[in-house]
Amino acid sequence: MALAFEQKTTQIPQTTGAHSENENQPMPGKVKAAEVAIKSFKLDYVGGSRPSDVVQVTLGRASHHDEVVSYSVKTNYTGGTYSGEVTVLVIAEIP
Repeated sequence: MALAFEQKTTQIPQTTGAHSENENQPMPGKVKAAEVAIKSFKLDYVGGSRPSDVVQVTLGRASHHDEVVSYSVKTNYTGGTYSGEVTVLVIAEIP
């Protein structure tokens, strides 16, 4: 078995409160097991920053079917309207 690594960036549109995006990442072979990890994120308050705001970024559990890994990117910013991006590292065990 070998490991395959892919990176994918999810754009977060201008939104407020909790937001979720479902993602699919093709891999170079049939996936036997998969995990995802946050590589980096950037969420920007529209109109400036406020030091008391809370930023949350989480990933939903990875699932796989054939050569595709699926997961969800969940964000939340308590300070108001925001946008940004989340980069995810997808790790898959392939034959």
